[in-house]
Amino acid sequence: MSSTRGNVISQEHYPTPINLVKALIDRLIVKRSDLFLEPCKADGNIYNLIDLPEAQKSWAELSFGVDYLKTEFPKQDIIITNPPFSLTCEFFRKSLSELQPDGTLAYLQRVNFLGSQIRLPFWQEIGFPNKFPVIIPRPSFVYGSTDSTEYAWFIYDFGHRFLTIPKGVSSLTWNKVPLTT
Repeated sequence: MSSTRGNVISQEHYPTPINLVKALIDRLIVKRSDLFLEPCKADGNIYNLIDLPEAQKSWAELSFGVDYLKTEFPKQDIIITNPPFSLTCEFFRKSLSELQPDGTLAYLQRVNFLGSQIRLPFWQEIGFPNKFPVIIPRPSFVYGSTDSTEYAWFIYDFGHRFLTIPKGVSSLTWNKVPLTT
């Protein structure tokens, strides 16, 4: 995802920086019995960092022939993704319907996703996330430059898996220097 106007990359493929994912995952409590879903696996930058056996992890990725919005998944304990901006409302609704009552959901999204009159009925329907860490510094998704908008993790933490992320608006700092392999 990136702040773009009319210049959207095919299938809205904006890979989440691995260090940004790591900064979030390092604060996540994963129980050995948890089921995890990554609705937009893309390059696996989120999926690959979740420390669970493959049998407990599920994914969807349109470029691999698995359309999240058309695929049913069992109830999940943890769902984390960077959804396509144009389909975020649909993804949120589906993910919340697939989340266990004590589950945890985290979506990477532009902060300004909150402020649209068009989405007002959507927010009234699903409610605002109970945790909202704004990402500092801004991420770079493509072309190596910093994006022109602020981002946050929109977190519904019913399962209390992000104990070190406070309720309400907070910040999440991360190291933009790429990890070396």
